[in-house]
Amino acid sequence: MIELYGHPTQNVLKAKILFEELGLEHRLIDDRFLEDGSVEQEHFNRASPTGQVPGIFDPDTGAALFESSAIMIYLAEKTGRFLPTPDQPAARAETLKWLLFEAASLTPAMLDIYHYTLQADSPQIYSEERARTRTRRALSVLEGALKQNGEYLAGDYSIADMILYPWMTILEDFADIPLSDYPLLDAWTARIGARDAIKKAEAN
Repeated sequence: MIELYGHPTQNVLKAKILFEELGLEHRLIDDRFLEDGSVEQEHFNRASPTGQVPGIFDPDTGAALFESSAIMIYLAEKTGRFLPTPDQPAARAETLKWLLFEAASLTPAMLDIYHYTLQADSPQIYSEERARTRTRRALSVLEGALKQNGEYLAGDYSIADMILYPWMTILEDFADIPLSDYPLLDAWTARIGARDAIKKAEAN
């Protein structure tokens, strides 16, 4: 059974969503309560040398990895679902493009908002405005992708949608950016949030 290490965060939710969509048996282990010297601690250290979550350990293959994007690619390839295969290079590239856009563009901007707005001891006006500008630019790009590709970011429902969805659910509270400013993205968020697997991942 695959071990999923993490505690309640948007990053861990990304992995939980995919496990639920796949119906893949797994064991959720809270990394905050690992015992020194335990097998679970050893597996988590192998999976995530930085201590970041989520991390997974797959005893079937010995794979141990962290970073949400890497985890989602691994699980999609292991099961043959939610990521086009290499014999579909254009569709696969489209999915990977938006998957990595989340990691390279949206997540850094959102985390900057967290640090400069929610955690800073004093106002960081320039940094806050820059982070929000970068976030809005990323959201506009996603809005354009939905306009071009239809109901989902890469055409068909995929790991790209799953990895981006958790940020949209906290966008207004976290970044003070109304999701309603992006009507296609707003509708996409509601559409994904209505899925049974999403509801289960968010509830657990």
